[in-house]
Amino acid sequence: MLPRFQSGVLLLLLLGCREYTSQPPPVDPYERWRFYGLHNYTIDQARICFCAEGGQTMRITVRSDTIASVMKLSDNSAVPHPTSTLYLSVESLFGIVRNPHTDSLVATYNETYGYPETLDINPQLHPVDGGVLYKTSNLQIP
Repeated sequence: MLPRFQSGVLLLLLLGCREYTSQPPPVDPYERWRFYGLHNYTIDQARICFCAEGGQTMRITVRSDTIASVMKLSDNSAVPHPTSTLYLSVESLFGIVRNPHTDSLVATYNETYGYPETLDINPQLHPVDGGVLYKTSNLQIP
């Protein structure tokens, strides 16, 4: 029988961080994202294209996998609908990656959580208003 103090420490260790009590996160970026089970978060995202608000960084708040708000970081103003629909949640970014309807995609992924940090859609078409680059960063978990 462990003394009360040692059993309490053991219990805290067993209930501690997920990384210590389960398998390491998967290597596949989408599976890694799903491993963490994040449904509520904020991200910063720039949509670089020949388009409205192109190149400006927005703060996107996601609740229950749905975008709740989009705010322009340069002046903290809310981005109104329909412009706000041009920005994507992590699940929506993965939707494009997993079901592409385009000629080409180039993506890089966050090492820790697996979300797409860059998603370049039809990069060869950028100069003629056909492609778009999403740059996503600064994942914050409430």
